[in-house]
Amino acid sequence: MHVPTRRIGSYGLEVGSIGLGCMSMTGVYDVDQRQDERSEQTIARAVDLGVTLIDTADAYGPFTNELLVGRALRGRRENAVISTKVGLVGRSDGHLLRNAKPDHIISGAEASIRRMNCDHLDLFVLHSPDPEVNIYESWDAMASLVTAGKVRSLGIMTDDVRLVAALQQRFPITAVLTEYSLWEQGNAEMVRWCGDRGIGLLATSPLGRGFLTGTLNPGRKFAWTDLRSKLTRFTAESLAASGDYLELLRSVAQRQRATPGQVALAWLLAQGDHIVPLAGTKQPLHLDENARSAEIALTDLDLRQLAGEDVSDELAELAESDRPSVSAM
Repeated sequence: MHVPTRRIGSYGLEVGSIGLGCMSMTGVYDVDQRQDERSEQTIARAVDLGVTLIDTADAYGPFTNELLVGRALRGRRENAVISTKVGLVGRSDGHLLRNAKPDHIISGAEASIRRMNCDHLDLFVLHSPDPEVNIYESWDAMASLVTAGKVRSLGIMTDDVRLVAALQQRFPITAVLTEYSLWEQGNAEMVRWCGDRGIGLLATSPLGRGFLTGTLNPGRKFAWTDLRSKLTRFTAESLAASGDYLELLRSVAQRQRATPGQVALAWLLAQGDHIVPLAGTKQPLHLDENARSAEIALTDLDLRQLAGEDVSDELAELAESDRPSVSAM
């Protein structure tokens, strides 16, 4: 298969409708299961499948994630769309510091280009505004990189619509990165705002950090090195209380002959042509599964059921119509 493409931003950056988030390849989740060779194979496989948007950041590792991406894309750079971020400084102890000073942004872009052994970045994203720096100074520095030909387009990671609107007036934004999924719909306003203006919405944590795959049982214990061990949403009580989401997903997945994760990604794609889920995985097998979600066409019944509407009567009628008649037996 080959996933279809979507054009995002006023410049029409063309990317696969499913993106690959690389953050987990060098940490954050299941740190003890890190396998760089397998991750490189996953990135290479992504390009083969048309999952061309490869998302990384200098803070991941720090730096090791970009180095991994660079190795994986050696010889196939022209087939990939590289998105990386600046503005957070990763430390070896896992803590992050903010730095969006203009000189750091300029040097950060140049360092990312060197680490990934390429001549430009397709999408350069402000990872986080710096409260000690005027946001316009940071944004102007990023815009200067586009003028210099080192960066093709700009993005920002935020859930603040007013901030995006202000920056858009200063220099065009191609994409906004924000958490959005069937499990986390609090940023729906950002989704609508971007869609109305042709700005891409790159949905982070589209599978709810693994929850929407249906593979995390309520009793799952996360290692202290796993980010989820620090998130209240991943306590046993919270996971058990969120079981209704999985029941809806499993019901629709059964009709679609798909997995819950595939339905969760297909739901995102159905929310607007400007949305590209950044589905993170370290394994080629899971990548293939995510890519196939682009082939799923959710029905109106599917979408209403996932929205929590009572469709029990329609489901009963559907089950009755699928039942073999006596004359056919």
